[in-house]
Amino acid sequence: MKGIPVTLEIAAVTDIGQKRASNQDNFYVNGCYIDHYDIAAERFEAVDSMNTHVLAVCDGMGGHADGDVAAMIGVSTVADYSNALSLCGSADETSRLAQDMLLDANDRILEHSRTTGKKMGSTVSMLVVASNYVYACNLGDSEIYHKNQYGIERLSKPQTFAQALVDVGVISEYQASQSYVRNQLSQYLGMENKRAIKPNEQFTSIRNGDMLLICSDGITDVLQSHAIYASLSSGRPVKDIADALIEKALRKGSGDNLTVVIARVLDDGRAALFRRRLAALCAVAVGVAALIVFLSRLF
Repeated sequence: MKGIPVTLEIAAVTDIGQKRASNQDNFYVNGCYIDHYDIAAERFEAVDSMNTHVLAVCDGMGGHADGDVAAMIGVSTVADYSNALSLCGSADETSRLAQDMLLDANDRILEHSRTTGKKMGSTVSMLVVASNYVYACNLGDSEIYHKNQYGIERLSKPQTFAQALVDVGVISEYQASQSYVRNQLSQYLGMENKRAIKPNEQFTSIRNGDMLLICSDGITDVLQSHAIYASLSSGRPVKDIADALIEKALRKGSGDNLTVVIARVLDDGRAALFRRRLAALCAVAVGVAALIVFLSRLF
């Protein structure tokens, strides 16, 4: 429902890693992102109570010039659309606006690429979290997970050539994880043919205690779902879980930049919604009682 606050404990951390000369990852959390032209702190921690939360991770494409700029354009476009996203009243409305946002981000990256003469691109994975729905979308291979009381669910789907081979039954998931095309993207921001942009989308709902995670492939290339689930289930503050995931990935030999955005649901808004509905019901009951008294006096 619109106007029902959701309270999240949020942490975001990005790390250059062990082998890269620059950090081409970026994150967006409720108005905060890293401007690489004026570098801010590369972490975010907060307990936020908002009607709608917007969280995202962008990973500049490795091997492309100015991947960090492409990622920054991605998160700054999310920032430009975040207010409009927060005003959407349904997951379907959010989906339509998110797809407009992705096309706009794609155009901005292409324009910058033409201006500089440097080819660049970025993945993007985003969550829009409201009391009555969670909308998840991704272009590329930055993953999104939802942990609840039943286990862990992946809300994203890697958009790589290896995954495309899995989808048509040519290779297995394990073979895809070992394939030389496992990191070659079939979808990303900065595509010349923007008509080909088709984000993976998922919809879900949240309850108190649930956790949401967005992470770049610097994490998921070396950590499997069970290791991620174990970290999310530790009960520690989310900032500690974020640091632990990065540390685990580094120990496993991750050679990429690493970024995580984690949110724990402290208040899903259902209690506030119940109170609002109860107040509305009481108001109706008072109105009906007043009408009965009025009619009894007339007759």
